[in-house]
Amino acid sequence: MKDNELFDPTLLSLLPDTEFLTASPLAGGLTNRCWKLSLYHPSKKQSAHYVWRPLTTITQVFGVNRTLEYQLLRIVEDSELAPKPYALLDTNSNNNDQVLIVDWLEGEQADQRFTDQQLCQLQARIHALPLPTHRLDIKQRIEHYWQTIPDDLKSKQLMSIYHYFDKQKISNYFPDTCCHFDLGRYNIIVQNRGRESHFALDNAKVIDWEYASAGDPSFDLTMTILANALSPEKAVQDYCLAREESDITLVSTEVLKWLEAVNYWQPWCEYLALLWYLVGYQVWHDDEYLRQAKQLELKLKQMAT
Repeated sequence: MKDNELFDPTLLSLLPDTEFLTASPLAGGLTNRCWKLSLYHPSKKQSAHYVWRPLTTITQVFGVNRTLEYQLLRIVEDSELAPKPYALLDTNSNNNDQVLIVDWLEGEQADQRFTDQQLCQLQARIHALPLPTHRLDIKQRIEHYWQTIPDDLKSKQLMSIYHYFDKQKISNYFPDTCCHFDLGRYNIIVQNRGRESHFALDNAKVIDWEYASAGDPSFDLTMTILANALSPEKAVQDYCLAREESDITLVSTEVLKWLEAVNYWQPWCEYLALLWYLVGYQVWHDDEYLRQAKQLELKLKQMAT
């Protein structure tokens, strides 16, 4: 899909007190192909930057719903952890059915200076946000991905893995919280606030909430551990400390419970990632997606035999 099929400035006429200035496509973004907008607001006599987040055939393949994303961002906007939603535009265009516009966050993408401990503290803050109205149905998401993957990519080994997980009953370890489900450093923007340390936790904001929903926080934590190659033991301890759990040691009851949950969820997260990469390969025909999928397939095959 071409970039110019993802941005339609005529839709901005639906917004009051708004004049279009400029737009440019943003680099990066696996599920999303977004644009940075500059808009002028006559009543305020000032301009502001935003992010144009379309719903296209590609984002729909990955199970993205801009209406749910908009609703969630409304629920958590007082937290200052996420970009504020500006507008949700509906259109009947074949290629661009829905557009979410959110505030642009100035800053830079987090790197290793944003520590593993800070990642776990940020995870705990997200889990303390108000509960979203929609919940991730893991098996439904798996089935959605599976139906998208063409038959020629469904090897005998992959079929065995699919049938293995299909037979498993999902166990939830903790009450639902708000979950981001993609908390990598690539989705953290760190802002410079005066004399504060540039990579201080309070300067961090989280972007790309398209997969966020209510869910078991230990599943979300497991995804964060895998996305950032964290030590599970250290991450769980840091996370429990951030939650201000009492008696936090590596052998405390609470830590052991969270570790048990992380160990349980790890193959589920890897299986979801495997299917996601195959969907991505089908969409973009990038061999790196297929390579990542094959690595996960080899890792999971022992469970299915």
